[in-house]
Amino acid sequence: MLQRDSRMNDLLGTNSMSTTKALTVSMLSIIAFTALTALSGCSSLAINNGSMDYAKAQSIATVQVPDTLQTRQIAPLYPVPVVPENSASEKLVLTNAKGNRFLLPKPIPLDPTKIAINQVESAPSAPQLVIDGNGFPLLKIDGDSAKIWDAINRTLSVANVNVSQRNTATNRFVVILDNKPYQLILGRIGSTTTVTLQKADETLADNAIATDLLERIERNWSA
Repeated sequence: MLQRDSRMNDLLGTNSMSTTKALTVSMLSIIAFTALTALSGCSSLAINNGSMDYAKAQSIATVQVPDTLQTRQIAPLYPVPVVPENSASEKLVLTNAKGNRFLLPKPIPLDPTKIAINQVESAPSAPQLVIDGNGFPLLKIDGDSAKIWDAINRTLSVANVNVSQRNTATNRFVVILDNKPYQLILGRIGSTTTVTLQKADETLADNAIATDLLERIERNWSA
């Protein structure tokens, strides 16, 4: 009985040592693989991954179809564009330091000054209340029509104007003034948007009511 227990302990001890060795070998393999992966990312020690093979590709002749066969016209699905050589392309670096891996060019940083200028230029101008040739008030606003629409939408909210409908297809808002519906119409002449107020039957609203609303938009303008 004692002899059998001794043999069992010897076997268990041998198995434990084998398991420990196997785990040690596995850990060393993982460490070695991680180190190799890290080194491959370095530009000077990078392993060739074939990403630059395209630069050495050779053109091949097109498929030749016998005259006795009729087929559709053969054309490349993805024709290779011709990139002209210039000063910019000569300075473009597409490989790592060792020259065996494709290197994605870094994006050109944006100029904050140009961004600010473009934002200012694209913003709608402040609305200007004018009287047309027939004596009716209207607003004139220069700039992008979509941005003007958004600005008027915000302004109506700031001015606490009750808007019951917004229709971008017809460029009009339906507003409620003195419990009556009116249409705020956005027209377009060149780069200028005109804003007028009409009744529900599409006749011009009373001058006093129209002037009051257009002045509220002018005072609360939120571009």
